[in-house]
Amino acid sequence: MHIDAHCHIYPQEYFDIVEKEGPRYGVTLYTDEKGARRVNIKGDMHPPLEPFVNVGLRMETMQRMGLDMNVLSFSSNPGMYWADPALAEELCQASNDAYAEIIRKNPGKFSGLAAIPAHDAARSVRELERAVGKLGLKGGFMGSNVNGRYLDDEGFFPIYEAAAAMKVPIIVHPANPAGKAQMKDYHLFNIVGFTAESANSIGRLIFSGMFDRLPDLQFIFLHGGGTVPYLIGRYDHAWRVRPECKKIKRPPLEYLRAHFHFDCLVFHAPVVRFLVEIMGAGRVLLGTDLPYDMTDQDIVKTIQGAGLSPDDYAKVTHRNAQALFHL
Repeated sequence: MHIDAHCHIYPQEYFDIVEKEGPRYGVTLYTDEKGARRVNIKGDMHPPLEPFVNVGLRMETMQRMGLDMNVLSFSSNPGMYWADPALAEELCQASNDAYAEIIRKNPGKFSGLAAIPAHDAARSVRELERAVGKLGLKGGFMGSNVNGRYLDDEGFFPIYEAAAAMKVPIIVHPANPAGKAQMKDYHLFNIVGFTAESANSIGRLIFSGMFDRLPDLQFIFLHGGGTVPYLIGRYDHAWRVRPECKKIKRPPLEYLRAHFHFDCLVFHAPVVRFLVEIMGAGRVLLGTDLPYDMTDQDIVKTIQGAGLSPDDYAKVTHRNAQALFHL
């Protein structure tokens, strides 16, 4: 069995609200020269929308790729952080309701993680509790920063407290990486920027002491955890020698293995094996990034090439997701 923990759908109900309310925020829907519907997010052009809204098309793609289930979540764009908190909450409610309906109509094929208006903690807690408790969604979604506020910001603590109390994870997608303007060529803002952005956010969460305060808090970071698996030795060394890194009680690697799951979207079988060695097989999830062009269309083959034991392969491809999301 193969469960994809990193894939995106934006329901049509979301875009209906965007079309009506978005222009006053600089977010507009339009039809491009090829007849494809797209969205302009304050100058950032999103890919054509059809693969993000067409559930039937997604199921065809899943079958072709050998995927049995998609665990749906938002991506960093178009998101909802561009909207005021009230509109953002409305966007999240409509999207989460639509996720629940997709899941209801396609039992066993889809699950989902709730969109929350993270720039307003009180609204986020309310929507996370509704989406998990009433709709049956399996956790929450946040960007790696929220309009420039990084995840160690104390203002997010109520969200984390709620997630920990419900024992559901928060999935984090990189957003607006530092230095984006300097990485606009060659798609480097994604190739390099997103991975560094994740490492920054993970480091902040660990070194802030957040997990000593909330021992049940769990995160899912995407794109293989960015550069963190390669840098974790530097994190541990800094904890030993740098006074500003001594707020935490244990080496960073211990927090990493206790509070984070990473997907294995690294496009290279030897790196999948390295990721499993660093994190442990129980902390790695199958992820594709569907339907963006940075999807690993051969994710099953990539994982098969990593030389994992049958037990570890089963953990990565489906057992970890089943346990984490109570599937």
